[in-house]
Order: sequence, then C-alpha cells, then structure tokens
Amino acid sequence: MRRVTALLLAVGLSVAAFAADDAKMTTHAELSYANTGGNTESQDVAGNLKMNIPFYKNAVRFEGNVLYSNNDNFDVNGSYLNTTTTKNRWDAVLNYDYNFNDTWAFNYLAGAKGDKFSSFVYQAYTGPGFIWTTFKNESHDLKFQGNLLWAWDEHRQPYEADNNDTMHSYAAYQLTMDYSYQITETTKFIQYLMYRSEFEDTTNYFGKSKTALEAKMSDIFSLGLSYTIDYTNNKASDVTSHVDSVFLASLIADF
Repeated sequence: MRRVTALLLAVGLSVAAFAADDAKMTTHAELSYANTGGNTESQDVAGNLKMNIPFYKNAVRFEGNVLYSNNDNFDVNGSYLNTTTTKNRWDAVLNYDYNFNDTWAFNYLAGAKGDKFSSFVYQAYTGPGFIWTTFKNESHDLKFQGNLLWAWDEHRQPYEADNNDTMHSYAAYQLTMDYSYQITETTKFIQYLMYRSEFEDTTNYFGKSKTALEAKMSDIFSLGLSYTIDYTNNKASDVTSHVDSVFLASLIADF
C-alpha cells in the first residue's frame, strides 16, 4: 500500500504543476526525532508533509505521515542484546475541494494507512462529502468535514470467527473537526478530531485526536509540540491495546 501513498502524492504534485500559475501552493513539513537512554535505548523518527494547492474555486490538499521507532536492548552488564522495532506506520490522504462560497465546499477524499503493529496490514477508503467552515478570522479557523466512504481493511487475522477471509470491504462514514487558534503573532494552537465508522457493524470504528502547539522562530521555521492518539475499537487478539499514542517535538518548515 506504499504504492497508494506514492500515487496520492504524485496526483497532488501533478495538480500543483498544472495550477502553478494560478495560485500559490503552500507546504508544511515536520521532522521529529527522539533518543532516550538507559537499559533500553529508543530512537523515534517521525515526519509529516502537508500541501495545499488552490486554483480558481478548487483546491487539492495532501497530507502524509510516517512514524518509526526501535529499541536497542542491553543486559544488566551493559552488553548489547538486540534491536526491536516498536512502531512502523504511515498514512496518506488526498482531498479535492470545490468551494461554493466561503462557508461550504464539496469534497472528495482518498486515503490509506498501514501499521505493522496494528490489527491491519492496510486500510484504504474513498468517497464524497462536504466541508463546512463555521468561522474563519485572524484568530480562529474552525472547519467540519463529513464523507460517505467505501472502505477496505486487510486484516492480519480472519475478521470473522467462521471465515478465513482477511479482507473486509464495507460502506462507512467519516467526520472530522479541524480547529486552529492564533494565540499570538508567533504562537498557534491546533486541535484535530476524526471519527470513522462502518454503517452495518457499528463496533467497527476508529478515532484520532491530534493536539499541537507551534511557535514561529522565523518566516519559515517553527518549533512544535504534538500529542496524537489513535483508537481502534475492533483490535486483533494479539494487539495489546485499543489506543496508540505518541508525543513529539518537531522542527517545522512552512513555505
């Protein structure tokens, strides 16, 4: 499914080239790294890329995320034992918007996600929807988005007790909230919420929350802190928790 990510990015870049003379493309990139010591040495690397490409009444938005973490394990004498990978996931979403006015927009999205340590080999989903910009001014920007989706989940284990099939396709819906608050000229608070659920089996649902604080150092670079929670209600039996969370400190570039 990394091919899906590459395809979504390629489509976004193609539209960017087409629209280059009509509007300004904006890019937001984050790079995060953490290294902790002790009996276990942990290295965490994460990246986030957002592109917004407006042209006429249209816009194409791309977002991709990667997170990788491994642990170097040592015995009581300090001798190296092994290295284990603890996180290895990615996701990508491509949105197309047609703006009717400053408040309402038609939307079509296509997204995919992979996580080596989750219940799924990959997940993919696509479908139409609408965006409602509740209010937008110099300080506040609040948007809600709702989509009807067709989704595919490739499970690591059969998803039904009496069936060996690992692929599950279904109709679903997704609701998101995206809010930003410009606290000062250089400091911004961001809150993102997502809920996605199957229509037929209402126990098959997912949630995500990302809370972030960004502080500008220059016209391009900022420092950021973020806390992200991913929730999966129907987890596999060998997955220990419904919740996967990560706290990151990031260097951010906006251009």
